[in-house]
Amino acid sequence: MWSKQTMATLTLENLPSLVSLVLFFLLHFSLHVASDSAEEANALLKWAASLQNQEHFNLSSWPLLPTNATNSKPKTSLCTWLGIYCNRGERVFRLNLTNAGLKGMLHDLSFSSFPDLEFIDFSSNGLFGTIPLEITQLSKLRYLDLSNNQLSGIIPSGIGLLTNLETLHLGENELNGSIPEEIGQLSSLIELFLYSNYLDGHIPVSLCNLTKMVALRLYDNQFSGTIPLKMGDLANLVELFMDSNSFEGPIPFTFGNLTKLTYLFMYRNQLSGSIPPEIGNLKSLNWLSLFGNNLSGPIPRSLGGLSNLTLLHLYGNQLSGSIPEELGNLTSISDLELRANQLNGSIPSSLGNLSKLQWLNLRANQLTGSIPASMGNLSELQLLILRSNQLSGSIPASLSNLKTLKFLTFYDNHLTGPISLVTGALLCMLVVLLFRFQARKRGSKREVEMNSEGLLATSIFDGKTLYKEIIQATRNFHDMHCIGEGGFGKVYKAELPSGNTLAVKKFHSLNQDTEVEMKNMLDQRLSPPTHEVEDKLAFTVTLAFSCIRMNPQSRPAMQFVSQLLSN
Repeated sequence: MWSKQTMATLTLENLPSLVSLVLFFLLHFSLHVASDSAEEANALLKWAASLQNQEHFNLSSWPLLPTNATNSKPKTSLCTWLGIYCNRGERVFRLNLTNAGLKGMLHDLSFSSFPDLEFIDFSSNGLFGTIPLEITQLSKLRYLDLSNNQLSGIIPSGIGLLTNLETLHLGENELNGSIPEEIGQLSSLIELFLYSNYLDGHIPVSLCNLTKMVALRLYDNQFSGTIPLKMGDLANLVELFMDSNSFEGPIPFTFGNLTKLTYLFMYRNQLSGSIPPEIGNLKSLNWLSLFGNNLSGPIPRSLGGLSNLTLLHLYGNQLSGSIPEELGNLTSISDLELRANQLNGSIPSSLGNLSKLQWLNLRANQLTGSIPASMGNLSELQLLILRSNQLSGSIPASLSNLKTLKFLTFYDNHLTGPISLVTGALLCMLVVLLFRFQARKRGSKREVEMNSEGLLATSIFDGKTLYKEIIQATRNFHDMHCIGEGGFGKVYKAELPSGNTLAVKKFHSLNQDTEVEMKNMLDQRLSPPTHEVEDKLAFTVTLAFSCIRMNPQSRPAMQFVSQLLSN
C-alpha cells in the first residue's frame, strides 16, 4: 500500500499533465463549437444572399455576406441575429422568420447544417418552389410552419421521418398531389394544417393513427372519396375542418367518438345519407356546419342535447321531416340556419326558449301552420327569415317585443291580417345600400326607383359608425336631402365618405296601437331580391353582427370569419 505522502507526491507530479489534458479538451470543444457556429452562420447568410428582394428584408441585425463568398466568418454571433435562437451549446435550435419579407426558395438553405433544429417558422413570406427533401432529415424537429407562401409540388413522402414533429402547418400554399401514406408515422403530431392548397385524392387511412392530434384542417382543397370510419379513432380532436372539398358518401357514425370536438365544419362537399344521431354525443361542440351537401332524412333529435352549441348550419341540403322540438333545448345557440331543405310541419313553439338566438333562417322549406307566439320571447333576435314556405294565419302580436330585430322577411307565404309595430323611443331605420338610384318626380314629391341588382349585398359595416355618417350626410335628416316619402316615413339620400350612396328610410314613430296592413308594408317595392342576393345579404349581416357582440368571448375568431368570407 502507498502511503498518503507517496500519493500526494504522485498527485502533485501529475497535476501539470491533468491541467494540460483539461485545457486540451476545452480548447478542442471551443474550436468545435466555433466551427459549427460558423457553418450555421454561413449557411444562413448564403441563403439570404440567394433571396430575391433583399432590400425588403426585416433582418436588419443580420450581417451582409457577398453573393460570391464561399466561406466567411461573420463579425457578430449568429445567436444575436433576429429570428435566430441558440441552445447552450450555441447551436441553432430555432428559426422564427415569420412575415420577414423573404422571397426565394428553400432549396438554397442547407438544412443539414442545423442538426439541432427543433423549430422552424417561415410562415407568411413569399417562398416558392418545392419543399426540399433535405428538411426531412431534421430528426429533432418538433415544429414546422411553412404556411401562407407560394410553395408548390407534393408533400414529400420523407415527411414520415420527422417522428418528433408535433406541429405541421402547410396551409395557404399551392401544393398538389395527395397526402402521403407516410404521414401516419408522425405519432407525436398534434396539429396538421393542410388547408387552402390544391391537394386531392383520398384521406389515407394511416392518418387515423395520429391519435394525439388535436386540430386537423383540410378545408379548401380538392379531396374526394369517402371519409374513413377510422377517423373516429382520433378521440383527442378539438377542431375538424373538412369543408370546401369533394368528399362523398355518409358522415361516419364513428364521429360520435370525437367527444372533445368543439368545431366540426364539413360544409360544401358532396356528402349524402342522413346525419348520424351519434353527433348528439359531441357535448363540447360549439359550431356545427354541414350546409351545402346532399344530406337527407330527418334532423336527429339527439342534436337537441348539444347544450354548448352556438352555431348550427344545416341549410342547402335535402333534409326532410319536421323540425325537432328538442332543438328548443339549445339554450346557448345564437345562429340557427335550416333554410333550403324539404322540412315540413309547423315551427315548434319550443324555439321560443332560445333566449340567446340572434339569427333564425327557415326560408325555402315546406313549413305549414302559424308562426308561434313564443317567437316573441327571442329577446336577442336580429334576423328572422321565414319567406318561401306555406305558413298561414296572422303575424303574432308578440313579435312587436323583438326590439333588436334588424332583418325580417315573411313574403311568399299565406299570411294574412295586420302586423303591429312598436319602435319605442328609438328611431327605426331601413337602410338599403345601393350603387346607384334614380329619382323621378310625382306631383310635388319624388319617389325613388331602386334597382335590386345594385344592392351591396356583401357590405360589412360598423353600425355605430354608419349611423353617425348617415346623420352627418343628411344633416340630421334635413328636408333638403329628402328624395321621397311614403305612408310610413321619408326616404333620404346619404352620400358617405366611403363613396357609397345610401337610400335611408326613416320611419314615423308609431304607437303600440298602430296597425299596418302587411300587404301595404311589404309590397311597396318593385320586386323582392333574388334568393342568392338575400342569402348573401343575410349571411353578411349575421356575420358582421357576430363580430361586434358585446361579450368578446362570444365573437367568432378572425380566422373563422376569414375562412367563411373567402368561401
